Amino acid sequence: MAKIKLGRGEVVLADMAPPMRGLIFPFLELIIATALSWMLIGWMDASGVDVGIRNAVVGIWFLIVLWRFVLPLIRLRRQRFVVTNKRVLFVPGGRGRTESIPLMQIRGVRRRRGGLDIGVLGYGEAVHFDDVGRSKRVQALIEEQLR
Repeated sequence: MAKIKLGRGEVVLADMAPPMRGLIFPFLELIIATALSWMLIGWMDASGVDVGIRNAVVGIWFLIVLWRFVLPLIRLRRQRFVVTNKRVLFVPGGRGRTESIPLMQIRGVRRRRGGLDIGVLGYGEAVHFDDVGRSKRVQALIEEQLR
């Protein structure tokens, strides 16, 4: 992950990654894909199916594991929500721009569904950030900075 460039006198107060609960369904998919694939491979070994077909099934299993578990894991662990003494930063896990909101433009903050709603001046609705780790603590920290 690229380092976040901080301004002069800017101090990181919180650097949060999303909670691991976002991997529950990818993990369950991993278990099911592994069980089904290796049961099929066991049947193929018992039936004397060609080794090339067996290896193709192993390759397909590997691609499914990569696509449905490893990539979501990497995206989740790269995502960051950073609070400094001057701004709030959101770094997405995949491709995308780093969102930066100066503290002076924040009207308020509240927790909703495991994430944070940040009211920003000039926006009609609050900006919602999903899956912020320790959202209660981060909310209190932002409110403290706003005072």
